[in-house]
Amino acid sequence: MFLRKLTVMVLPLLLLAALVFVLPYVDQLNLGFFTGCVRGLVLGIALALLLPLSGASKHREPFAGLLWIPTLLIVGVIVYQYLETQGTRVDVLHILATKDEAVIFLESVFAGYMGTTCVRTRK
Repeated sequence: MFLRKLTVMVLPLLLLAALVFVLPYVDQLNLGFFTGCVRGLVLGIALALLLPLSGASKHREPFAGLLWIPTLLIVGVIVYQYLETQGTRVDVLHILATKDEAVIFLESVFAGYMGTTCVRTRK
């Protein structure tokens, strides 16, 4: 029981330390538009793995496998935003064409979180 409690307390701190170590290197890659996407995906994956790695949650959700649908929609929006920054224009979806890095980062966090949760909880 003590080892389980220790795991629940220590693994989130180790995951945080790994993020603090990795995220500055992602910024140094100079990926342009994709820097925020990669940062968001790394953060989303880390958030999705936080509870399972620490052992605080072993719950399997039967409908979590359906998270691939909104994940693909968000990835589609990110791809569209990338195409918009490259000069490709689709007037029907112009409302989605943001160049705000914070919005793209948050979309990537959600895509990473939902994609990881979908894979982790599949039956």
